[in-house]
Amino acid sequence: MAYASVQDWLDRNPHRKFVADFDHDGEADTAAIERALNDASAEMDGWLGGRYPTPITDPLAAPVLRQHCLVIATHILADTPMTSDREIDGRYKRTMDFLKVVAKGDAHLPMQPGTSSTGSTSNVGVSFITPERIFS
Repeated sequence: MAYASVQDWLDRNPHRKFVADFDHDGEADTAAIERALNDASAEMDGWLGGRYPTPITDPLAAPVLRQHCLVIATHILADTPMTSDREIDGRYKRTMDFLKVVAKGDAHLPMQPGTSSTGSTSNVGVSFITPERIFS
């Protein structure tokens, strides 16, 4: 599951369509963008997996995850001999710094209180053991 969609990338990068124009026809290569978004999400899960069950589905975390996914995907797409952009590199470095801080536990993703990333209520270490039901 990618944390951002191809349309998210196109909406946020209208001036960077050249980055994903591998056919040189003026149109963005949506398959390449989708692969980059999936790769970016997998990289994020690698950093966040030590702290959170992945993929993270909490709606409060979605905007943060989307933003960082788009930055990493843009960096992946711009990794060509013909593309050099300090802005892309700077944003990528800041995103990686953020993910490393979250992985260390010095920062946290916004999450709904009392809810795990899968959306079910958390008992925070409390468990109940009940006898097996005899009659239905």
